[in-house]
Amino acid sequence: MRFLVFFLATLLTHLSLAQSIQKPKLKVIPLNDKVYVHITYGLYQNEPVPSNGLIIKTKDGVVLVDTGWDTDSIADNTQQLLQWVKENLHQPVRLCIATHAHGDRVGGTGALQRAGVRVVSTPLTAKLSIKEGYPSPEGILPSDTTFTIGGEPIRCYFPGEGHTSDNIVVYLPNQRILHGGCLVKSVAAFGMGYLGDANLAEWANSIRNVQAQFGKARIIVPGHDEWSDPKALDHTLNLLAKHLAKKK
Repeated sequence: MRFLVFFLATLLTHLSLAQSIQKPKLKVIPLNDKVYVHITYGLYQNEPVPSNGLIIKTKDGVVLVDTGWDTDSIADNTQQLLQWVKENLHQPVRLCIATHAHGDRVGGTGALQRAGVRVVSTPLTAKLSIKEGYPSPEGILPSDTTFTIGGEPIRCYFPGEGHTSDNIVVYLPNQRILHGGCLVKSVAAFGMGYLGDANLAEWANSIRNVQAQFGKARIIVPGHDEWSDPKALDHTLNLLAKHLAKKK
């Protein structure tokens, strides 16, 4: 009987704690008059963690880079994102580019598809999304491709494995803005973050490929935390070197 009382008390404590943790609402911060960073929040180890994506305003509608950080059953972050675009940009969302198959990138795929928004990715991301339990984006992106929507060229590039086997980056040459996603660590980061699907042996080579391709980038937006100039790429290499040194 005492065990049952203890169990129930512990369960109620955990439920109360879970209910008290409130994720912050969507934040949108402009980088210029055409490109915005959308910030949604997930919970990691019972702490809210920000996740960055892009909103790109074009003459023919809006392009998103990554969904909100969601599960398919509860897509409140992505719904907030669609509502923000409707109320503030007064344009339809034409497309979303998913940069890899984790919940902070593809979690809102179902919500977008139900709203009539195409979600595209590489074939590998589409395949891994299903494996992770998310609806599949359209796996149509080659490893390096540039397309134009509403006068805005958008380049999607696979630099090699790193944070995941499928991580791509998205570059806006007219704006000189690079969305590095979770491949790139913020200059504010002190560690490498989640490494459950990482390829530590190739990560540095992939970052160097990004440096070679996008050395003209003016702003680099990482998957999480603050964005900055290209120092984020060197910072990622330094963090990776420290992590690997600790493992020896």
